[in-house]
Amino acid sequence: MSGIVIDKEKVHSKMPDVVKNAKIALIDSALEIKKTEIEAKVQISDPSKIQDFLNQETNTFKQMVEKIKKSGANVVLCQKGIDDVAQHYLAKEGIYAVRRVKKSDMEKLAKATGAKIVTDLDDLTPSVLGEAETVEERKIGDDRMTFVMGCKNHHHHHH
Repeated sequence: MSGIVIDKEKVHSKMPDVVKNAKIALIDSALEIKKTEIEAKVQISDPSKIQDFLNQETNTFKQMVEKIKKSGANVVLCQKGIDDVAQHYLAKEGIYAVRRVKKSDMEKLAKATGAKIVTDLDDLTPSVLGEAETVEERKIGDDRMTFVMGCKNHHHHHH
């Protein structure tokens, strides 16, 4: 029974504390929209366009989460940031997500779970997801950490 501990908590309180039969997406790009794009667009447009823009932004996050959900992932471990709006939609779908996971941890997770690290959400398919028996958040002292337990370990490691 191999396990990996990530010293990060889930990003949203409404996400499940425990995910059984975890299908894990490892994403090394940020689930956010570059703020510079937003500022530029908002400056150009008149105030009445700002709402359209925000709706468009919300739709972008909805689409991101839709792609994650479609792949079958119920756990997202992200090396970069996850926008609040994206966190909200992930929580709504019951997907457990962690952000700013260290690169070294991402690599360990990829090995242990059989996941491939993807940069582009369009590359998220069932075949790139990793597997573990459970992913859960536990409180250790004052910190909350994420435990990835019962990793499938597709590759045979000789220690």
